[in-house]
Amino acid sequence: MLRDLALAAKSACSQEDQESLVPIVRTLKDLGDKAKKRGILSLEEEQATIEDRFFRIGLQLIIDQSEPEIIRDILDSDIYYNESNGRELLKKIIIREGLLRIQAGDTSRNILLCTRIFLGKVDVGTFDRLYA
Repeated sequence: MLRDLALAAKSACSQEDQESLVPIVRTLKDLGDKAKKRGILSLEEEQATIEDRFFRIGLQLIIDQSEPEIIRDILDSDIYYNESNGRELLKKIIIREGLLRIQAGDTSRNILLCTRIFLGKVDVGTFDRLYA
C-alpha cells in the first residue's frame, strides 16, 4: 500500500467524490474474483470495458504477466509525475492497490477490504447501497 502523507493530502476529496469511486472498488473486486476463478488471462475479455486509461494500462500489465515490481513502478510513476490531485488521484491510488492485489492472487474479499479503506468518508450503509 502507498503510505505517503503528502500524497494522502493531495488525494483528499469530498464525501461525494469518494462515493463516486465505489463502482471502481466493485469493478476491482469483480475482476479479482474472475482472475481467481478463471485465471489472469480471463481478464483480457474485460479490458475493452475499462474506460480509464490508467486502469487499462495496469490491467494490460497484469494480463501480460509483468513482474509485480514493474507494474508497481509504472503505476507509481504515473501517480507521482502526472499532475493529478483530489478525486482523480484517489481513483488512481485505489486502482493501483486493487490491481496489485489482483496480480498477487488475493481473494476478492481482501481486494475489497484493501481498496475500500481509501473511502473513509463513505459510511457503511451508503457504501452498501452504492455497491449493490
